[in-house]
Amino acid sequence: MVKNNNVKGHLVYGVHAVRSLIERRSEVILDAKFLQGCRAGAIPELTNKLKTLGITIEPTSRSELDRISDGGIHQGIIARIKGQQEISIQDFEELVLSRGRAFQCLFLDGILDPRNLGACLRTADAAGIDAVVIPKRRSAGLTAVALKAAAGAADSIPVVRVSNLASTLRWLKDVGVWIVGADGDTPSSLYGARLETPVAIVMGGEGKGLKRLTRQLCDEIVSIPMYGAVESLNVSVATGVVLFELQRQKEARK
Repeated sequence: MVKNNNVKGHLVYGVHAVRSLIERRSEVILDAKFLQGCRAGAIPELTNKLKTLGITIEPTSRSELDRISDGGIHQGIIARIKGQQEISIQDFEELVLSRGRAFQCLFLDGILDPRNLGACLRTADAAGIDAVVIPKRRSAGLTAVALKAAAGAADSIPVVRVSNLASTLRWLKDVGVWIVGADGDTPSSLYGARLETPVAIVMGGEGKGLKRLTRQLCDEIVSIPMYGAVESLNVSVATGVVLFELQRQKEARK
């Protein structure tokens, strides 16, 4: 969970969220608080990793953690991070190479509604995605509306705006990232695909779906099976379905 706190900065709390932050973006962590006297479960593991990184940690009472998280489910650990909304293409490329075979990202091909963009960021953060890529033109930006819908995720997941989506996809293919597009017009089911990292999941914009060139650059196109009367899902809902199927398959292979 991520929360924006004007006094104490941007807070990330919960075992999964803090572990993901340590693994993906440890450089943004300022300090952390953990449940005093906790010697079982994941807390000792996470505090040891934070110590190794040279990050200041502070044992704290449960009541104080409850107060700081404003009643959120902190699971005994809270990290304070630098707020960050966008990264450069150079930082993105470094992230791709540093994550190696574990890399997983989300491309949003022309989402125009800032509320959908914010919801996709929130979903990507929850699914442990490394970065979200959006085009500079013909796409919603990180406006106040988008940031509100993201519920703090824009501060915890790297977002990169690129001038040429196709060029970025080509670069990823050259370094060995598998490109999977989601489009309702293909007969290939999402649940029949083998989703393995390193991978980039590409979602199209509202109504029009994937652009022609983007579709051509995908290594694989999948669709979400629909069993009811409606023909399609909102893009943020569809993004959640695809990203969590990726995570389900990863967990199943462990």
